Amino acid sequence: MKKLLLTAAVIASISIASCSDDDDATVPVQPPAGEEVISGTIEEDQTWTKDNIYILEGKVVVDGGATLTIEAGTVIKGGPGQNTQASALVVDRDATLNANGTAEEPIIFTSAEDEIMPGQTESPNLTVNDRGLWGGVIVLGNAPSSLEGDATEELIEGIPANSGFGLYGGSNPADSSGSLTYVSIRHGGANIGEGNEINGLTLGGVGNGTTIDHIEVIANLDDGVEFFGGTVNASNIVVWGVGDDSVDIDQAYSGTVSNVAIVMTNVSDHGLEIDGPEGSANGMYTLRDVTIYSDDSETNADSGERQFAQFRANAMGVNENILLVGGLETSNFTLQDDQNVADNYNAENLTFSNIEIVPPQGVTDISTLFTDSSGQTTFQDDATGQGGFVDAIVNTLEATVGANTGVFGWTWVSLTGAFDSGSDQEVNEVTVSGTITNNITWTSNNIYILEGKVVVDEGAVLNIEAGTVIKGAEGQNTQASALVVDRDATLNANGTAEEPIIFTSVIDDIMPGELVSPNLTVNDRGLWGGVIVLGNAPSSLEGDATEELIEGIPAGSGFGLYGGNDPADSSGTITYISIRHGGANIGEGNEINGLTLGGVGSGTIIDHVEVIANLDDGVEFFGGTVNASNIVVWGVGDDSVDIDQAYSGTVSNVAIVMTNVSDHGLEIDGPEGSANGMYTLENVTIFSDDSDTNAESGNREYAQFRSNAMGTNENILLVGGLETSDFSLSDDQGVADNYNANNLTFSNIEIVLPAGVTDVSTLFTDSSGLTTFQDDATGTNGFVTVVADTDSANTGANLSVFGWTWVSEAASALGF
Repeated sequence: MKKLLLTAAVIASISIASCSDDDDATVPVQPPAGEEVISGTIEEDQTWTKDNIYILEGKVVVDGGATLTIEAGTVIKGGPGQNTQASALVVDRDATLNANGTAEEPIIFTSAEDEIMPGQTESPNLTVNDRGLWGGVIVLGNAPSSLEGDATEELIEGIPANSGFGLYGGSNPADSSGSLTYVSIRHGGANIGEGNEINGLTLGGVGNGTTIDHIEVIANLDDGVEFFGGTVNASNIVVWGVGDDSVDIDQAYSGTVSNVAIVMTNVSDHGLEIDGPEGSANGMYTLRDVTIYSDDSETNADSGERQFAQFRANAMGVNENILLVGGLETSNFTLQDDQNVADNYNAENLTFSNIEIVPPQGVTDISTLFTDSSGQTTFQDDATGQGGFVDAIVNTLEATVGANTGVFGWTWVSLTGAFDSGSDQEVNEVTVSGTITNNITWTSNNIYILEGKVVVDEGAVLNIEAGTVIKGAEGQNTQASALVVDRDATLNANGTAEEPIIFTSVIDDIMPGELVSPNLTVNDRGLWGGVIVLGNAPSSLEGDATEELIEGIPAGSGFGLYGGNDPADSSGTITYISIRHGGANIGEGNEINGLTLGGVGSGTIIDHVEVIANLDDGVEFFGGTVNASNIVVWGVGDDSVDIDQAYSGTVSNVAIVMTNVSDHGLEIDGPEGSANGMYTLENVTIFSDDSDTNAESGNREYAQFRSNAMGTNENILLVGGLETSDFSLSDDQGVADNYNANNLTFSNIEIVLPAGVTDVSTLFTDSSGLTTFQDDATGTNGFVTVVADTDSANTGANLSVFGWTWVSEAASALGF
């Protein structure tokens, strides 16, 4: 969001700079403005000048055929008078108002009680809490409006019946009522009768030949700007502290309203209130580049609803690039219970795109703010579900949509600092525990603390917004925290390269927007659990069981089963996520991996995943068919990538960085039951640590193929390590049989030898002695090639795609 805030100090400095520094110079003094009372009907062309203050006595009507010209810098004040006697300026059909102020000399409409003088921006005696002191400005035209009963004209709201003026509507969309630019309208909105108030600026049937640009409405008792049909375009609108709706659209208004800043105070009802056609004629508005600041003060007897927007009564139009800031927990953005609204939304005649929100304090699930009272649309899920059109942000400094508030430097609103609201909002911490049974969205303006096992239950959807940080609370053994996505539940955790989703420990001081932990390192492991995703895809289980309790979940938990017969099962999408400092051990040999995938089906997307400093494995596949791509694992305490139970998907573009504590880059097991399945592992780079061995050191071996392993391994680059960093087949009859039957294959392996190794064949071994694996690898025309360094390699992972990761940030120290 582009922002410019002109403070009083800046304004003062501009004023001082415009004066001469020469003591002998004569500084012209503006004589006090005279007052001229205006009443009745203006029937001939007339010009109001800035050397007078004009006092409106009752309804001043510019009659059809007449033109009222108002000079830049002029002040017009509405005289006292309530009900039908309320003062107002009414520009009747076929009349013209040319009120063209400038940024330096805006035209100001205000109350006769206001002591403001020409040249001043702020009132010396009135505030935003002084409302309803006069009427407002009403402009009427001949453009079409969709009126009840298909009437062709109607009396405008705020004008008493039988006044002899005030009709609007017609058949000329290009009609011109003149031009209003740099106009500020203040302290109006007098009520002439029940439900019949005067808006700050009322536009009835105004055509697109009219210019409406740079308009400020302040402290109106009723609406700020209201469009009753018509086709006029309006731009650069700012509304502050009105008592009802800031921008109100009715009767098939079909112009474009752009660059709008709305500041609601305690008394305000809605930022936007949108109604559609009342007759058979349709029309669609466009509303774009809007920022709505909603008040969050305590509710009292005078408080308004302070809702962002309400779409009612056949609303139809385009709403795009909108920023919502603050407000109450009830400050919703809603479709009303109206069949026509639902029909229009479903038919894409009422559309929304690119909405960002700095949520109100206390709101942890933004889906509660985007509602459809009819229940007949997918509006809520379209807004806040996976890939929804609404994004939560921490504060306004992060906004990429909304109004360009820099153009409002000329306004009283700008001088208040209102446009800086929400820029200093801090990230909330939200503790989550137990079972998630409904669809919910976690947003980047909050940090979510996992307390124990947080389980996404069958049928529920957890959406996690890009840039969100989730922290696992401390707790060892069975109390270790973890996120568990049960079978038939869905996790949509979709980060981006610019805003990855980060799972880490509560001990980590990292905040949204940061990539590298400020206090933890790759040596901090086992501080929480990890992420566990379970599905219904086949796994080859011992005894040909159809389901099994996943590793890392205590028996009797009531959740954690995986396995089934649906290879295309979907558990959602996981993209651009980083999982750090986990791997808590819940019991002997029963640890939690960084990312555990149990029976996950090929309908699931796993792409761009980083696992750092896990105490156990990085990513482990327990059967299933899911494909996984662009995986990077750094500094885990056991195996970086582990495959078990006849996993039969494809894992591609994998970068593994082993540190001193790591055991294996790859640990591969095969089926445990009679059902077979073959994985594919391709485009892999494994960097192995070569530091001195100590009591905590791991094996740091490249790969081990065990227990009936079967699959395809191709395009692998091995880098460095120890003289014992081997790539081996275990002493297992099933592995030997599979290798000999070409069910376990290897091709295109390159290696940058560890220091001290002169014979590459010592690294490629078969403990069983039942195969020709060693010779196939390193003999004449073997599938292993020694290269001098990584720059000489032709295989391995494409490391350039990992620029978004912490591993990439640490690359220079890792050989990455």
